[in-house]
Amino acid sequence: MWQEKLTRLLALLPICICVLLSIRYGLYGDCHMVLGPNSSRLLRVSSLFVKQVEVRDDDKTGVSIYGFSEKPELSVEAKWSSSRFVVVGSYSRKGFSLWLNKGSRIRIKWQAQSSILSQLEVSLMKGERKHEKVLSTNSARFDVSNGTTYGIEAAYIIEEDDRYNIGITNQNSKGVILLMNVNISSTMYNIKKAKSICSTNNGPCRLDLSYPSTQYFVLATPDTQDLSGMSVAISYIARLVTYVGILGIAVIIICYILKSLGACDDDRYAEETPVTRTITEHKELGPTYGTYEEESNSGKSSSCSSEDLYDGRICVICYDNPRNCFFVPCGHCATCQECGQRIMDVESSRVCPVCRRPIHKVRKLIIP
Repeated sequence: MWQEKLTRLLALLPICICVLLSIRYGLYGDCHMVLGPNSSRLLRVSSLFVKQVEVRDDDKTGVSIYGFSEKPELSVEAKWSSSRFVVVGSYSRKGFSLWLNKGSRIRIKWQAQSSILSQLEVSLMKGERKHEKVLSTNSARFDVSNGTTYGIEAAYIIEEDDRYNIGITNQNSKGVILLMNVNISSTMYNIKKAKSICSTNNGPCRLDLSYPSTQYFVLATPDTQDLSGMSVAISYIARLVTYVGILGIAVIIICYILKSLGACDDDRYAEETPVTRTITEHKELGPTYGTYEEESNSGKSSSCSSEDLYDGRICVICYDNPRNCFFVPCGHCATCQECGQRIMDVESSRVCPVCRRPIHKVRKLIIP
């Protein structure tokens, strides 16, 4: 039985391990993100599973991380702008990635020659995988100078914290150069109540999490006015004690369940196990030929007197020798071989002493 319990335990352990690994590398796995200038991104981390948070700035722009015991307010407004010439190849697309919080406003202006302006499309896309176009709140066409260069302006209001991509699509057969101006009024988290802070100016930095509570972290980028974005890597240092404890509790619960199931199986096994006896404990089986079985079961025939003596195993005539023959055709076994043969020798007495039917032969009964 213990082999079956061990097999069940080994079958359920991988499930527990997979759940722990999914938490470790799924919910709190290492991640890379691209942030624009003046970005403020909130992270919610449970100290039950995470011991430390590490931030690495691949571009060495000086990203700061702030730690909070409570969720900070999204109440600070930062305005910044960027102006640059953008070269877009024929039938191609070019874009810039920004992280914007709810309530932010963005206004985009792009200028190009009137002959190619109609073949240019500038849009704001939401998300990293599922690109969803955000409807503009205001869009207008304006002249720049002498009717040779025109521009289009579009304004957007951000309704959800997410990554947004400014995309420029060129549908002309030739590459184009356009001037793009981006004005952003970004809403940011208030960092005045931060309890811990570190910066990547001198390399990767770490912040410890106090146990056990849920903590909030804000990633903040400086105002570089560079739309190319900043690559930031975040690593979560796991709290191994929690994972080992959860795994131990899971093993105990599984063992308890298996023990309960095993107890039920043992009871069922005990009920279904046939009773076995040694050969010496077996009762001698009487012959099953003919009507002897009826005689032994009923106990009400005329041979009951012989059963009273020696349990029906002694000859009913001489009461000395065991019964070792039977009569044909009735099949009764009531005498020994000698007495049965004497009955056959007397022609007038060739009747069964049990049922009084005529008998034709006497056969010796061999009992192993």
